[in-house]
Amino acid sequence: MSNISKRTFLGIGLGAVAGAAGIGYAMTASTAAGFEHIAMTAEEIQSSGALVVDIRTPGEWRQTGVIEGARQVEFNFDNPATFLPQIAADLTDGQDLILYCRSGNRTQVVAKYLAEQIDNRIVSVKGGIRQVVSKGYQTVPAS
Repeated sequence: MSNISKRTFLGIGLGAVAGAAGIGYAMTASTAAGFEHIAMTAEEIQSSGALVVDIRTPGEWRQTGVIEGARQVEFNFDNPATFLPQIAADLTDGQDLILYCRSGNRTQVVAKYLAEQIDNRIVSVKGGIRQVVSKGYQTVPAS
């Protein structure tokens, strides 16, 4: 390996394989054009003034609970155009949109889609609800 390290070479190879499998985007680095993928605590999420949306399934909401104040909206990967109308009335111009799922992978896909649709700052919570709960946050029952 002349100009690149083995670690970089391995990363490039894994990225190519993941991309070929159709999931490469969900494994990208922390920041991508149009949205941010960052770890946040529940306190940071709740105090942000953002519209917070949990895009997990109803079964996941019941199983682990949700972050208090979060909207619960299922994202239909087969028809993503149905998502924006579900949150449009609650999202004001200039307001941040924070998305979380179980681990942060699904929110990256949704954030990428939404970044092409709206001008609002979009944040995908890295590590999802698992990361938030691991920091000691006690969820509330789903509505």
